[in-house]
Amino acid sequence: MKILTAHPGLFKDDYLIDSHISFVPFVRFMKERAEQAQGARAGYYKEIVRHFESNPELQQPLRDDADISKYQEYLDLMTATVFPVTMDESRDIYGIGVPFRFAIFYYSDRFRQIFTEDGKELMAVPKGISVDKVRRDKLYWLYKMILERWYNMPINYDQELIHHIVNPETGLSKYIKVHIDPRFTDVKLIGELPKLDCGEICAGDFKFQDIEELEKLVPLKNFALEGFVIWTIQDVTRDHVVNGMKNLVLNIRKDNELKTYTQAREYLKTLTGRSDLNIHLVPFLKVNNKSVLETTYVTQSIIFSSARNDGERQAINEQLQEFLAGNPQPLVLPEVNRQTVELYPFLKYLPLHGVKSFLLFPIQHENNLLGMLEIASTSDEAVDWEILGQLQPTYAVGSLLLRRSVELANERINEVIKDQFTALQPAVEWKFTDAAWEYLHTPKAQQKDIGNILFEDVYPLYGAVDIRNSSVERGSAIRDDLKEQLQLIQQTFKRINGDLHLPLLEELQFKNNRMLNSMHDTLFAEDEVKINEFLDHEIAPTFRHLYESEEELKPLLNQYFEKIDKASGHVYHHRREYEESLRDINMAINEYLEKEKDELQRSYPCYFEKYRTDGVEYNIYIGQSIAPERKFDMLYLRNLRLWQLSSMAAIARITHELEPKLKLPLQTTQLILAHSNPIAISFRKDERRFDVEGAYNIRYEIMKKRIDKVRIRNTNERLTQPGKIAIVYSYAREADEYRKYIEFLQNKDVLLPDVEMLDLEEVQGISGLKAIRLTVNLPKIASLS
Repeated sequence: MKILTAHPGLFKDDYLIDSHISFVPFVRFMKERAEQAQGARAGYYKEIVRHFESNPELQQPLRDDADISKYQEYLDLMTATVFPVTMDESRDIYGIGVPFRFAIFYYSDRFRQIFTEDGKELMAVPKGISVDKVRRDKLYWLYKMILERWYNMPINYDQELIHHIVNPETGLSKYIKVHIDPRFTDVKLIGELPKLDCGEICAGDFKFQDIEELEKLVPLKNFALEGFVIWTIQDVTRDHVVNGMKNLVLNIRKDNELKTYTQAREYLKTLTGRSDLNIHLVPFLKVNNKSVLETTYVTQSIIFSSARNDGERQAINEQLQEFLAGNPQPLVLPEVNRQTVELYPFLKYLPLHGVKSFLLFPIQHENNLLGMLEIASTSDEAVDWEILGQLQPTYAVGSLLLRRSVELANERINEVIKDQFTALQPAVEWKFTDAAWEYLHTPKAQQKDIGNILFEDVYPLYGAVDIRNSSVERGSAIRDDLKEQLQLIQQTFKRINGDLHLPLLEELQFKNNRMLNSMHDTLFAEDEVKINEFLDHEIAPTFRHLYESEEELKPLLNQYFEKIDKASGHVYHHRREYEESLRDINMAINEYLEKEKDELQRSYPCYFEKYRTDGVEYNIYIGQSIAPERKFDMLYLRNLRLWQLSSMAAIARITHELEPKLKLPLQTTQLILAHSNPIAISFRKDERRFDVEGAYNIRYEIMKKRIDKVRIRNTNERLTQPGKIAIVYSYAREADEYRKYIEFLQNKDVLLPDVEMLDLEEVQGISGLKAIRLTVNLPKIASLS
């Protein structure tokens, strides 16, 4: 038998360590077995030992140039002992080789067919694995043996080499694992044993050890190998397919989904071992709980692919879904004929494909139908229940793959929604989902921007929490900052005066003093612009130049620079106090509304949007068109109006209690707009929000924008006041409804008894507005002093 070796230039590291064929370890092993065994078995082992020891050449390692064929009878005897008698050379895969080297001197016919291309050279590198990976695996295998034999180190390393082969009978892939057993190999020590501490080698995963460091610590020149290794091959096709399917699930993305399912089909076919089968895995998708067909999958499906149009495919799908809902068990048809089509009309196109037998396997998870597995055979060998047994290891991972496809479909829909619309609330998302699905399944050439998303006959609720005199407070903060900085500049100039003879500094000092003296309680916009230009374009570059060029002025100018904001170059602490106070108020309001928003959905779905101004404003829309699956009743609207009034009182208390903790004691006002008539709203893609639709409904939008600063008729008093809630209305029936809620909240001590019924001044385009103003029962807060 010829020795099979890899290409001579492939593995130069074969000779990193001396390695020789030797039967001595085997003979020693048989002696030990003979001593332990009894009866005929002991006699058999002793006879083998006697036969080997009768040849003096076998009492020592064979020379490298030894003709192994001279020892054929000993090889036959050895292999008959090592391998079970049930092994078949033409079917089983095994071999015996030189330790550490890719050199096989005894092997089965099947081994030679698989591991050589021409019967001459050994294919040492498995498909898909680099030469370097195989080289490192060999070294890890060798060091594991040395460390275990000479240093008694327990090494947690299990070397596996997976080969991909093609079954010549079926043309399908198979995967085999090669195991190299070194039990008949002696590791000989040459010279002294290198000293080595267990250290990190014993901890962690051995395959992550630095192999180059190991070679320095334990030089291979100190060791030699004598004996032989046994190559045994295990069919791991099932395990490899399952792992491959797991990787498909982990790596599936929107851009490789079709390729993933193609590979999954190949894996499943490999597991069955039948090349005649047509296998398809098809996910079932739903949009708003309605079954829909994904073109990518149905064009590949055996059941759907021959349908003439979308309507026919949808009809087949309805028949299929109805059948599977009542019959969740696999449908196995060993013979497809006319009677089959009559019983199962959704299979009417199978004969057109030449299908002779068919299997339909519905895949479920937690009582949800995720998809189906179709298996069809066009050969005379029928599909049967045995096929399902062969595929059983992939059931769980196949279910995960289908669930992942459902997630990806939802992601695609959400991407369209976010691109065409915005991030949406569940209450209205269903309508956008329908529109996105239609968009995705419109041919590319016909795709246009999605039209208006419209909700008709919805009732609006509007509320605004505003910062009292926010523009005045902001203006005061700006004025105080600018004034403080001008004073700081004035002081700096006085201290510089006389140290430098620069008339320009006198001119800047004059301009600074003039601006400071001209500042009043009210700062006009043009004055603010002039001062900022003076600070940015005259003071800043001058002070920076003096700092860099005049060493003696550095301490003085450092005092100036330390008191201004580094990012803006201005005194900013009054504005910062205003902004931080404003932020704290808005954060408290937002936290409250976020919690309340989720609670509101529990009674009846509604759309809730809020947005920041100086304070917080919100719109709520409720009506039958927002939740067509649930019956709408006016009691849900009344419930929402009561919530709006009580929540405004809660917000007034929250901001009141927050006031002593603020750096600037800002106060809030609360405003509600009552509107009893339903309106229509549509989504404005340019602004990514809902807006009213129709000329009549525009009046409502105008009212929202113009009532925030409205005054009481014949007075100069603003309607909105701190600690109070203002309800603006147009019709007496609206006031009557709110009086009931007011009386209820007064009884709960949320509101105080006094109620003001007010007429409001006319605002542009709107007249006849009235208001109810209520006082919130605010808790007393201890004085900061």
